[in-house]
Amino acid sequence: MIGISSIFWTQAHGAATHFPIAFLFGAALFDAIGFFLPDSSKRRSFQITGHWLLILSGLSSFGAVFSGLAASRWSVSGTGALLQHHLFAWPAFALIVGLTSWRIVVVSSPSRRAFAVYLSVLAFTCAFVAGAAWSGGELLMGH
Repeated sequence: MIGISSIFWTQAHGAATHFPIAFLFGAALFDAIGFFLPDSSKRRSFQITGHWLLILSGLSSFGAVFSGLAASRWSVSGTGALLQHHLFAWPAFALIVGLTSWRIVVVSSPSRRAFAVYLSVLAFTCAFVAGAAWSGGELLMGH
């Protein structure tokens, strides 16, 4: 039997996950546009937006992880569908925190090459987040 607490945390997790996902994909979009723009003043504006969106993603990811752990009764691995979800979610979380830390430390002074590497890692992070979102949906739907 599913308890009231479990239902609350499952719903809280479902709500909390939308923020880091949206902020992360927004950061990827703005940073990629900024990277490829020839005009440096416009590039800077897009990259500042990407910077703040990534920071918001990093901060909000802690709420998503906490509520997910509470919903799974503090299981960091699990079995079956929960394990599949965690195989995407934990690397995604680590990458989000790492990228956010890098953006905070570097602020707006990375070399073009360093920013290209950052964008590549950001793309992989988006893929892990998409996998976590898909497997989380599958977990909830019981497939």
